[in-house]
Amino acid sequence: MKQELRAVAIATALLLVGALLPAEAAEASREQQLKQARETVDTSRFKKEPPYTIGLSAGYLTNSWVVFARQHILYEASQHPEIDEVVVTDANFNPAKQVADIEDLISKGVDLILYWPVDEQAIQGALTKAAEQGIATISTGGAFSAGAGTVANAYIDQWNIGELVARQLFEDMGGEGKIFAMLPIAGTTAAVDQLAALESVMQEYPDIELLSAEYGDWNRAKAKQITENLLQRYPEIDGVFSPAGQMSIGVAEAFEEAGRLEEVVMSPGDEYNGWLKWVAEHGQSGAVTFPTRVGQEAVRLGLKILNGEPVERGLAVPSEYIAPEDIDQHVEADRPDDWWASTLPEEWKPKS
Repeated sequence: MKQELRAVAIATALLLVGALLPAEAAEASREQQLKQARETVDTSRFKKEPPYTIGLSAGYLTNSWVVFARQHILYEASQHPEIDEVVVTDANFNPAKQVADIEDLISKGVDLILYWPVDEQAIQGALTKAAEQGIATISTGGAFSAGAGTVANAYIDQWNIGELVARQLFEDMGGEGKIFAMLPIAGTTAAVDQLAALESVMQEYPDIELLSAEYGDWNRAKAKQITENLLQRYPEIDGVFSPAGQMSIGVAEAFEEAGRLEEVVMSPGDEYNGWLKWVAEHGQSGAVTFPTRVGQEAVRLGLKILNGEPVERGLAVPSEYIAPEDIDQHVEADRPDDWWASTLPEEWKPKS
């Protein structure tokens, strides 16, 4: 009998440990990322004399956020006479094309490569080749890369965004209710870190229930369609975790068309102009910024590397919460929805 009880106790303990492993693994991954970001990079092998040619390997340029990030890169480069040229390539969501683009930039003899990937793993070989030839590589944008071919990162901390958004949402919900999450592309660092941050904050709010985690691919129409299906499935939805304003608009449209907008609390989105317009109209939710100026920070970081200055492996561009009452300072009512609040001088903003 004692042996049977012991076996049951062990089995129960194993089940409990198994239940904790995902959260523990997420926390461990977070700590590892922060540790890697704080590592000092010896940049002496990348030191060069100006003038400099910068290569920008864009995994895609059809998304409005990356268009603004590119403009920040071009603007910052224009402020430095030691930068002679910025060569921009567009892989159009094709990993093989991005590999070829990076190899072409290497053959052109660029001094620095800034990039945002279609598939981070797919291009690591090409990035490693660049670094081995004395060309520094910087991941620029929405995620930290610990890849061997990535020399440094100018990035937006996705965990931090997820945490800020979740805390504000739960506060606005009064700490209880049923929610679903609308996340970016499945498997990306952005999606993984945002979900992990959400689940971490949920441990402090036992009365919050996560009904479903969905992936809207940063796409307004897809997020709307997914939400329409969720509204059919769940008669009670009290809140939505959606850090990306582009998808938040699609979510809100689905609730409104179903006549259920009054029952739901939307989380803060980012500074996508369509979302800022929604916040200004409805006076709720606010925004947590996803700064397009990360492009400028990448150029500045690159110049330090080209000067041979030691840098940290990760330069995080901080996000901040914008309350609904302050949204008028950021929204541009005369601009299209597909636009971003930005500190760019007017002449450097994309043509709407």
